[in-house]
Amino acid sequence: MFPGLVALPKLPALDFRIPRWVTEDLTPRSCPFCGMQNAHVLLRPDDLPVAYCAVCAVWYVASIPGTEGLERFYQDYWDAFRPARLDARTARFMKRSARRNASTDLRISRLAAVLGTLRAKRVVDVGCGLGSFLLSLQAAGAEPAGVEISRDARDFVQNHLQIPVYRDLSECLAEIGSIDAIVMNDLVEHLVTPVDFLKTVVSALRPEGALLIWTPNGGAAGTDLDAAHAWVGFRVDLEHLQYLSPRALILLAERLGLTVEHVETTGFPGLAGIDRAPKAPSSLRTRIQEVRAAVSSSWAGPIARGFREAVRPDRNDRTTGTYHLFAIAQKKAK
Repeated sequence: MFPGLVALPKLPALDFRIPRWVTEDLTPRSCPFCGMQNAHVLLRPDDLPVAYCAVCAVWYVASIPGTEGLERFYQDYWDAFRPARLDARTARFMKRSARRNASTDLRISRLAAVLGTLRAKRVVDVGCGLGSFLLSLQAAGAEPAGVEISRDARDFVQNHLQIPVYRDLSECLAEIGSIDAIVMNDLVEHLVTPVDFLKTVVSALRPEGALLIWTPNGGAAGTDLDAAHAWVGFRVDLEHLQYLSPRALILLAERLGLTVEHVETTGFPGLAGIDRAPKAPSSLRTRIQEVRAAVSSSWAGPIARGFREAVRPDRNDRTTGTYHLFAIAQKKAK
C-alpha cells in the first residue's frame, strides 16, 4: 500500500501543544486491535510514527510513551494543555448552558432514542473531563456519574457540579453497579489497550444497555499516504494513540457482541487559536459566557439565535463535515 518508503515524511506542526515525549520511554507498538505489525507510514509533529492496519481499518501510533509518562501528561492536562478556570463562575456558566445543550446535542437525542428515554437511566461518562456532558445528561433526566483520570477535573466536578466522579471505571462500578449506558466522548483515541478496556465497559452494561463513542474520524485519513498526509487529525491533539474509521467501529462492535444502532461522521475540528499557547479564559470572558448562557436559556434565547443565524448564516450548520465519528452500539439482550 505504501511502496518505496525509505524515510518517513514528517508532518508540519499545527497545534502549538506538542508533547515533549522522553525518547527513552517510548515502546514499539503493533495494531492495538489485532496485534498485527504494520509498516510505519509517517511521523507526526511530535516525532511519533503512525501506521495503518488494513485488517482493522484503523490508523495507530506505532511507538508510544510509557505508563508513567502518560500519567504525568494527563495530571497536567487542565493546566498546561487545556487550561481552564476551575471555579464557581465557570460552574455557573456550565450549568446555565446545560439545559439548552441537552435539547440540541445530537448525542443526547440519539442516546435517548436507543434507550427509549434517558429519564432515571444510570449513565457513566468515562473521561468526563470538566463535566459539561454530565450536566447535559442530568438536564435530560439521566442519573449521571463520571470517571476521570485528572485529579483537578475530578475535584471540580465533585465540588462545583455536585456530580459523583471516580478515579477509574472499576471504582465506579463497585459503587453504583451495572449501568444503562456508558459514554466515551473523545476517549477511545487515548487508550493504550482499547480492546481490553472496551471489554470491561461492555461487561458493565445491563442487557440492552448502550455504548456511545465520539472520536476523531480516522476514516477521513483514507488508506493511502497522500490522503493521510493531508488529514488534519494527525497534526492536532497529539496525545491521541489511534484513529478509528466507521468500518473499524463496526468491526469492533461485532467483536464485542454489540449491535450498531447508529453511526455517522459529522462536524469540524476546533482549530481556532490552536497555533498559539493555550491559556485559561479571563475573568471577563468567563463572565461574558455566563451572560450569554443566561440569555440563551431565557425567553430571549430563540430571538438571539434567530438574529445570529440571520447575520452569520455560514455558521448555522455545524453538522456538516466529517471530522468526528459518532456511534451508538447496544448490548444484546440475554
